[in-house]
Amino acid sequence: MAKPIPFVGPPGQRDVSNFDQRFVNVLFEVEKNANPAQYPINCVKRPGLSSSTQPFGGAATGRGIYYWAATGKIYSVFGTSTYANASTLVSTMATSSGRVWFAESNVLSGNQLLYISDGLDNYVITSTDVVTQVDESDDAQYPTPNTGPIVYLDGYLFQGQSNGKLWNSELNASSSWLAADYVPVDTHGGALEAHLLQKDQIAAFTKNRVEFFFNNGNPTNSPLLRIDQNTLGFGIASKASLAWAGETACFVSENSANGDGGRSVYMMQSLQNVKEISDPPLNRILAAEGQSISSCSAWMERLSGHLVYCLNLASADRSFVYDIEAGMWSEAESATSTRLNLVSATSKDGTVFAQHATDGRIYTFQPTVYQDNGTNFEVVLQTSRSNFGSHLKKYETELGLVGDTSTGTVSVAVSDNDNSSFTTVGTIDMGSQFKTITRLGAFYSRVHRFTFAANAPFRVQAFMPEIRVGTG
Repeated sequence: MAKPIPFVGPPGQRDVSNFDQRFVNVLFEVEKNANPAQYPINCVKRPGLSSSTQPFGGAATGRGIYYWAATGKIYSVFGTSTYANASTLVSTMATSSGRVWFAESNVLSGNQLLYISDGLDNYVITSTDVVTQVDESDDAQYPTPNTGPIVYLDGYLFQGQSNGKLWNSELNASSSWLAADYVPVDTHGGALEAHLLQKDQIAAFTKNRVEFFFNNGNPTNSPLLRIDQNTLGFGIASKASLAWAGETACFVSENSANGDGGRSVYMMQSLQNVKEISDPPLNRILAAEGQSISSCSAWMERLSGHLVYCLNLASADRSFVYDIEAGMWSEAESATSTRLNLVSATSKDGTVFAQHATDGRIYTFQPTVYQDNGTNFEVVLQTSRSNFGSHLKKYETELGLVGDTSTGTVSVAVSDNDNSSFTTVGTIDMGSQFKTITRLGAFYSRVHRFTFAANAPFRVQAFMPEIRVGTG
């Protein structure tokens, strides 16, 4: 009797190719009360994308998106223009490029404000959508150029510069800055890249370290005080890899100046759980990005109940997705691209809105939609090469799928020459009670690849190959 082989596991590439084990356009769901006769992890097709709006009116570079509850609107930046839903607010970011960053003041500040930083200027938006641009012409001490990321905490707006200065505005005056109001973030060297809020502390990322600060209420200069014992012994490879939701943040780490020239993905949760979440195959791909890591993009949102971190790599032209709850990686491709080329995401009333990198569109993820903008996308489940425990010639007499009944078919292909080429050996009808094919041929070692491209839900657990070992 065949033993089930589960569809689960991280990308397992031996180098930076797409050989070996990969699971594309799926999420993993763990069954808490699983049938003991089956593997307790389901491999589920990701939700599809539906076009929401195209604020720019055509193709444009996506730079950031944010839902502001004070107005109930989606704010986005495409190219040089800022939009509230689909209405243009301002079109003056002509001298900057790349990702923009958002922060908002609290309700107690009186007039709630939304801040957008492009690394050169700040754009302050009121709840009536009045926009004020803030730069050094408004205050000579305004820190420009800056790293981009901004944090609002206890009435202060915090912005950093690559020289290691983490600046704060005057209290309850986010457009006013003083020459000495900063704290140095350079105890271990390395340029300051980014900062974010974790609980009531600011985590500041340099190339070599992550340092933490809290509001100590200092009467002059910066109100922040460094928490020396909390410093982490690695830094960030690029601020573009940083994404967070609530108390969870992920980023690509690096510390080449201190003996660790490699890269990996780290996760921080509520200041307590800091751990590496990537494996050596993914780390090799990250290292191969070289300087292109600065052109990556990352976002974090909840898709079909899963909080996920999506990292898009420019040079590799691939997207890797980490499921925070399941603790597992998969890959993502769109219907028209080898990566899911979204640069930013936000959510409103339970719906996730995502901004495309180049087509000027904002999309929504819908749990019951199984296409990207009306076009089918493929689920690809590819195994590592296996000789099934014998160096002798083998015969695969039958193969079955353990999965839910649905519409559409699964195409089954095999490679008996170590991924050099694949041969389609049959299709499995997902509407059939018996999801099997027979007579899959002879081999010494084999890779299996399963492809599902129908506009339909798809959930599987494992495949079951019947293997007969020959005599030579």
